[in-house]
Amino acid sequence: MTAASTGLAARAGQRGGAAVEFAFVFPFLFLLMYGVIVYSYLFVLQESLNFAAQEAAEAAVAVDASQTGYQNLVQTRARQSAVLVLGWLPEAQKARVLGANGEKVSVAFSTSADQPLTSVVTVTINYEVEGLFPVLNLYFVGDIPPLPAQLTARAAVRI
Repeated sequence: MTAASTGLAARAGQRGGAAVEFAFVFPFLFLLMYGVIVYSYLFVLQESLNFAAQEAAEAAVAVDASQTGYQNLVQTRARQSAVLVLGWLPEAQKARVLGANGEKVSVAFSTSADQPLTSVVTVTINYEVEGLFPVLNLYFVGDIPPLPAQLTARAAVRI
């Protein structure tokens, strides 16, 4: 018996072994890649919400306090800024986070106790994550990937 025929005989006994190994490894690789994609998108979304809240707060500073209807102008400018920053989102997601024209962006006014003549504008943007990605529920493990219920971004500026 030659070395070539011995190698062929050994490989013939291993026929299908790679397929079985792949069948065991593939679910783990799939869940790993799915988790990377989901968490990457959530990270980008959270950072975009933070940036939108910061830009909206900065836009609130640009409004002249001597104008009539000051608070309405601040709210309008802040919401418009958030809508512009989050313009890259798909329409369905934009409606979830911003509403039709940014009415879901919360703009709140408050005064500080140490400086009663100045006010603080706080911009809050919330995003409900439920339903954004399919979640796999494994029997002993639970939800894969585990997702937060909501993403929240908040920025405050003193005027």
